[in-house]
Amino acid sequence: MQNLRGILELLFPPTCLICKSPERDLCDSCRSQITTSKFNGEISGIEYRAGALYEDIFSQLILMAKEQNISAARNVLADLLVAAYVQLNVHNGEVHSLGLIPIPSSKSANRERGFRHSYLLSTELRNRLCTRFGLSVEVVEILKVNRKISDQSKLNKVERGANVHQAYSISPDRRGFIQPGRNFVLVDDLVTTGSSMKEAIRCLRAAKISPLGAISAGVSPHLIS
Repeated sequence: MQNLRGILELLFPPTCLICKSPERDLCDSCRSQITTSKFNGEISGIEYRAGALYEDIFSQLILMAKEQNISAARNVLADLLVAAYVQLNVHNGEVHSLGLIPIPSSKSANRERGFRHSYLLSTELRNRLCTRFGLSVEVVEILKVNRKISDQSKLNKVERGANVHQAYSISPDRRGFIQPGRNFVLVDDLVTTGSSMKEAIRCLRAAKISPLGAISAGVSPHLIS
């Protein structure tokens, strides 16, 4: 596999996702234009942290990963999720096993894309947490969208809240993952108003789950202003 990868890179040298300079995933110059998030707060009483602010380069990476299934872009988002996880107070050496709960997309969105972006992103995060911190980590898709919801990008804050209100539920075939004392962290690629996170937390609390924290790769500057 390594030999094949080496041959492919000779034939098709990796380039920066943004400026196309010779570099894997993202060059130092483009990476330096991603603003690290210093947000320190809560969503519905749950600690929340983000890796970066939602600005130009980050917005391009989101589209590449979410709509085009470009793994290199997802790699960068996963690195930002690690940075967000490190900022959580739960990252104190006392947590040894973890369940990552992705914020779900609708079945229709997954069908249209041909892949489950939230699951793939959480899987990349899982791999990094296992390698870097020696944690036992599992991606647990226990949340599902239970009714039709509109594209959140076209809605304002009030409309977003109404759009996802009681739109999530626990998948019946996943209830076995709900065990007393188990540690969970909610994962999303981007938090704009916090409405999806709030709905996920509401749904989990109804199932007697209180997440240790919530993280996203990016956060809207408007949320933290």
